[in-house]
Amino acid sequence: MLVHHKEHCPHLFWQKHHVNPEIFDDILNYISDHFIFQNQSNNPQLPVSIQLAIFLNWAGHYGNAITLEDVAQWACVCVGSMVNCTNCVMIAFVCFLADNSEDADLACKFAESCTCPEWKSGFLVIDGSTMDLFTKASYYGETFFDRKPKYSLGYQAVILPHNLFIMDYALGHPRNHADLLPDGHWVWADSEYSLEPWCIAPFKKPCNGWFTKNQKTFNYHLSKICVHVEHTFAVLKGQFQSL
Repeated sequence: MLVHHKEHCPHLFWQKHHVNPEIFDDILNYISDHFIFQNQSNNPQLPVSIQLAIFLNWAGHYGNAITLEDVAQWACVCVGSMVNCTNCVMIAFVCFLADNSEDADLACKFAESCTCPEWKSGFLVIDGSTMDLFTKASYYGETFFDRKPKYSLGYQAVILPHNLFIMDYALGHPRNHADLLPDGHWVWADSEYSLEPWCIAPFKKPCNGWFTKNQKTFNYHLSKICVHVEHTFAVLKGQFQSL
């Protein structure tokens, strides 16, 4: 059915997976060689295309429109296999960037074009957001009650500003992403983050309530880079209802 919809009913394919067949194939080519899909077991994994289809179907719907049992029945697998497939695809999506990679060079050039040559070593942007939970969690449910007020799960993402590519993410408590960075590089962040050797944040409003001219200029140009992580969240949440 997956192949039939790709070739003859692309509109039905998009309704299930929220991507068109061409994008699906591009993602498939990108993750197929990941080690997470290889094992030495006598029971081979499901084809990567099926695992990707399961993940996209689940991520593209929300609430009563999708349940573990519904997706498992649609894919003709057990619930446990569906959860394993989803986890494998999510792991495959996360990659680590080498210092001499093409994307790193493009991101550095983009940062330089938005700001100044001295800032080109900051080629990653970090920020956090929340995913709404369908209902209160069974365990420690009150800990997921946020200031909105609603139940949600916090997450943070590290992205490349020139193409909105997600390099790393963390769920729940924030973690240190310095291991992503080659020596002499840093990430850009908003005022919620503290200043670190690997993390550059804007000036916070001083006690007297006034910024200097240089501080305003610094914050202005930094925001021109940081806004791209907000664009990333907008694309994700607009494409996948479960987020």
